[in-house]
Amino acid sequence: MRLIGFLLFSVGIIMALICAAKLPAPNATWSDMYFIYGIAMVVALVGLVLLRLPQAFLQKCNPAILSDQTNSSAMELLQELLVDMHTFGKNINNLDKVEITKQVNTLLDTYVLPFAAAQHEIIDLLGQYQGVEVLAAAAQGERLLNRMWSAASDDHKAETIATYPKALAAFREAHRLCKD
Repeated sequence: MRLIGFLLFSVGIIMALICAAKLPAPNATWSDMYFIYGIAMVVALVGLVLLRLPQAFLQKCNPAILSDQTNSSAMELLQELLVDMHTFGKNINNLDKVEITKQVNTLLDTYVLPFAAAQHEIIDLLGQYQGVEVLAAAAQGERLLNRMWSAASDDHKAETIATYPKALAAFREAHRLCKD
């Protein structure tokens, strides 16, 4: 739809410019291209409407339909992340470095990255100030999870275990800020 709108808009503008450039015949007030100029302007306006219509429709529908889905999915992601992190925390002392890195990768791929991908929707839903605070807390948690992965892959299990409570606290803070 947008492609058709863009093409109609472009062709309409080009036709209108060509028609407007033709001078009227001697002893005539208007050019004989006046009628084609009018048609070209109508084509350009139709193209502009088709170009902007999908954006206006999405902006109109997003707050009513998508905000509840985004809110519930973002909250669900954080809640499920916290549950999985609690389970991970109980077992972290019994895991070797390969299992820790796999578990951290799973947490990042399943929960953290989809949550970060919805950042614009989260800001739209929670507002600029609160949305940024939630995303900053989640980014801190993501950074700490990456630090855990790095420490585990370098075989520094003590640092991995020491970093875990900080990552959990960061995601708890993000979850708390979403509820406020």
